[in-house]
Amino acid sequence: MSASTEPLLDYANTVAYINGRIYTINDSSPWAEAFIVSENGYFSHVGSNHKIQQLASQHHIVTVDLKNQFVMPGVHDAHMHLLFSGLCLTSGAVIGMDATHLDIASKIQQGSCACEYINVYQDWILAAAYNNECFPNGVADRKYLDALFPDRPVVVQGGAAYSMLLNTEALKRAGYDIENEPDTHAAKLSPAHVERTLKHAIGLAHKAGVTSTQEASSNTQLLTALSELEKEGDLKLDVSTHVVYGCAWLASESKDSLNQLLDAVDHFKSKHVDTRFVKIVLDGVPLPPLLTHAGLGEHGHVDQSKIVTEDVADAVLKFDQLGCTVKIHCTGHGSTRLAFDAIEAARKVNPTGPRHEIAHNSGVHDDGYKRYAPFNVTAEISPAELFTHPITLASNALMDWNFPRMLASGAHITIGSDWGAVPDPSLFSAMASIVSTVGNGDKAKGGEMLCRMFTLNGAIAVGKEKDQGKC
Repeated sequence: MSASTEPLLDYANTVAYINGRIYTINDSSPWAEAFIVSENGYFSHVGSNHKIQQLASQHHIVTVDLKNQFVMPGVHDAHMHLLFSGLCLTSGAVIGMDATHLDIASKIQQGSCACEYINVYQDWILAAAYNNECFPNGVADRKYLDALFPDRPVVVQGGAAYSMLLNTEALKRAGYDIENEPDTHAAKLSPAHVERTLKHAIGLAHKAGVTSTQEASSNTQLLTALSELEKEGDLKLDVSTHVVYGCAWLASESKDSLNQLLDAVDHFKSKHVDTRFVKIVLDGVPLPPLLTHAGLGEHGHVDQSKIVTEDVADAVLKFDQLGCTVKIHCTGHGSTRLAFDAIEAARKVNPTGPRHEIAHNSGVHDDGYKRYAPFNVTAEISPAELFTHPITLASNALMDWNFPRMLASGAHITIGSDWGAVPDPSLFSAMASIVSTVGNGDKAKGGEMLCRMFTLNGAIAVGKEKDQGKC
């Protein structure tokens, strides 16, 4: 259910809920007992059992007894990949993150047989995901796939989707040339299947309590499918689509095509689709063996060799002047500093421009924390699954989500799952592991703060706080 309180004159098709524990994310009245939901899925009235039962009786509203169940506004997931997740979970081989050189091929073979839809990618097999640390010398090699798949192309996504493992046949089909590598001539998706997979992904998001999200790798296929779902009345999720700028591999679309989409993106706006957002990737991820995050050198210089989008300052200024929020992927000290520099430059030209975001925030230098609040930058912290993951603990502080320091800086914080290929995108289990940290030892306080981060703070980040985020 969406989080809002809207005026309600027509009580037809509304539903009243009583005897609940309603956490409203509203400082003036944080707890309530009952509420009424409008036909459009909004909180229209929130209050005591007596007040809501009176209205229900007066207007003959169907009433549900919650029997002391907990209710809160819908979750805003600040970072999801709906199309990627839907495709992986319905049409690819999901093999988990623990596959080794001994069993990766057999896991793919078993997983490909379990797909809900087969032959989506013609004779190609797409799988997710692998972790280099599970392989000899920390390097996954195509030879581990070739024995079982000598003639069929196989592509396995890396754990953070910033690398791929291809078998020999896939490399041949791609026309791989070490001197002059051309674009891949790979499998094509039908529009109908893109719609199917989005419906599947949105259904899983709803099960996780998500009513609003920021889609972090939006392309033409996704926006076209969302438009069709909207026309058919099948889109029940509020989606802020972040169209990718410049990074063809992230969007699975050419730069020229993405630029055309950015120029025409307003045509895709609808009731549930907000297109005022852009995604820029600055670096990779701090995962071995490649370590593609952009750090800082001995004298504080950004490692430019790891920077993906070199014209970030020009791009941020351009989209800032168009009124678009830019979400910038950064995982290293260097990339985060470069993002701040770009946003600061835009603020000098346009001081009242839109709020921008740094995505992930796992690599913030000591001097970076003080820059969030003055420049109106959202700290979108993700992926939630890795906040206390063994991979994070083994990263030698290359991945460091420092909530206490971020809170002390006054940064506006949102939470994202960075949902990829896992079956459940729920944020709650990951949040449970950090409530004490966020609350400075007070779990109740930490829980309240986190609930605000993935409800009202998320709504503020996308400019929807009048309609979403609280009761």
